[in-house]
Amino acid sequence: MKFGKILLIILFATALLAGCKNIEEDIIGTWNVQTFDNQPQGTYTWTFKDGGQLIRVSTANEDIIFDTCTYTVDKSLFKKRITIEGSNEIFGQGTLNGVYRIDKLKDDVLILTRERLSDDSPDGAYLRCEMIRKQ
Repeated sequence: MKFGKILLIILFATALLAGCKNIEEDIIGTWNVQTFDNQPQGTYTWTFKDGGQLIRVSTANEDIIFDTCTYTVDKSLFKKRITIEGSNEIFGQGTLNGVYRIDKLKDDVLILTRERLSDDSPDGAYLRCEMIRKQ
């Protein structure tokens, strides 16, 4: 009886660990950011590079503005988060600095929600980012 329970627990743990994604590799690439606001229309992309560099590019009107910062992935068993640091403000978008919860990373869709600002404050931190991988 005990052997059956132990075997069941081992099988469950193995299935759980096998289903975990390698976020550090899956996130690398360029993502088109979907905007849901009244800002001037343009193209917004985030490029996650290997080694923790994040490049954000905004092309609104005829201007091209970019911001380079760093990111780290924290993946505990139940919480997967990305921390972004060193971002500068882009007009109409603000900075990216803070801690983001990874709501979805599947195929070519990435959804992040900022929960905390860089000073660890949750006040005014909310920022939802929905992205589609650029082909």
